[in-house]
Amino acid sequence: MSFSICGTCSVEEQTHNIDHASDLLQFANESRQDGCFNDIIIRVGEKNIPANKMVLSCYSKYFNTMFKSEMKEKYKDVVDVHGVDAESVEKLVDFMYTGKININTNNVCDLLAVSDFLQILSVRKLCIEYLFTTITQQNCFTIQALANCFTIPQLTEKFNNFIVENYQQVVSGDHFKKLSKDDVIKLIQSTNNKVSSDLVYTAVINWVKFDLASNESYLSELFKFVDLGEMSPKMLEDVVSVEPLVRKLDDLGWAFHDAVVQRAKGMGEVNYAEESLISLGGRTSLTKVTKFDLETKQWIQLPDLPVGRQVAAAVVIDDVLYHLAGELQTDGDEIATKIVYRMELKEKVLKWEKIASMNVKRYMFGAAVINGVIFVFGGAEYSPISSGESYIVPLNKWIQLKPMKI
Repeated sequence: MSFSICGTCSVEEQTHNIDHASDLLQFANESRQDGCFNDIIIRVGEKNIPANKMVLSCYSKYFNTMFKSEMKEKYKDVVDVHGVDAESVEKLVDFMYTGKININTNNVCDLLAVSDFLQILSVRKLCIEYLFTTITQQNCFTIQALANCFTIPQLTEKFNNFIVENYQQVVSGDHFKKLSKDDVIKLIQSTNNKVSSDLVYTAVINWVKFDLASNESYLSELFKFVDLGEMSPKMLEDVVSVEPLVRKLDDLGWAFHDAVVQRAKGMGEVNYAEESLISLGGRTSLTKVTKFDLETKQWIQLPDLPVGRQVAAAVVIDDVLYHLAGELQTDGDEIATKIVYRMELKEKVLKWEKIASMNVKRYMFGAAVINGVIFVFGGAEYSPISSGESYIVPLNKWIQLKPMKI
């Protein structure tokens, strides 16, 4: 029998799109679980995961390439997948049939790794979006490692921004302190122009001190990233100058001094000392110290030198008087020394304090001060001396200088 209503009304043609994909996938998944219509087994270790080649190829570029090219797996009923987490593979196959997947802190790392390997881009993207929301001080370095391993530049940028915003807390935590030396250098290099020099110094010292026996040998290498000239004056004076580890750095003296001078200039610090003339020691008055006030024209007795010497030298820096080396008389013998004492002239109670000795015993030498640094050259012990050295006040340290030619 044949029927037709053609030409009997003026209703226009209607087109309908019925989304039966979910019904199809639901049926395919139920059939898969019942063992019907499956044409492939994915074997991961001891786990067998039944599936259909068409569904796998639709969601995974890895399987699509495998089954559409002339690879030997194309004609196999069982395909082995090595080096991946079996549970994650099973979750991803379930996702292909249901469109649903649960991502949490326990499985996100494995799911990212397997979805990246199988090239299931939709799940890879979901894992990355999840990691964006979970970064903390405790897991940020794991997330950085994931970003590097799977080449995720947007996640690397997220990590870098998090570090800059939380630098103090991150470099004070054990997760940072347990990093390798190379990883610490990479972190400092990636953030060095975005955080203060005070914080970079804090990061270096925290890491070195966490395992001092193993890390101290790297201090000089890491300290190259600390810009002393950009540090705050308070940090330089209160923290850096008194840090025992910093004092051990033989090549730091000049850099530290220059930083102090430049910061002082930047802060507009100018010290005006009273004008006076001070006389110390000598052949017949080895321990006597007197000061002549140029305004009152009076001589004033100051505390005696703890160790009297002759042909020594003296300098003043910021109202602090330094008495350097010289010759000591002992039982009629004259012996060169390298001892140094200083006295703060502005203190209410004046007293001498012993500081670091010079490197070389000498007397009859030259001494001068430039930009807050004491220089000494030449002199004699048993014979003329060509060596020189300088004293860095904040470090309480004498540094050998290149000797004079004569």
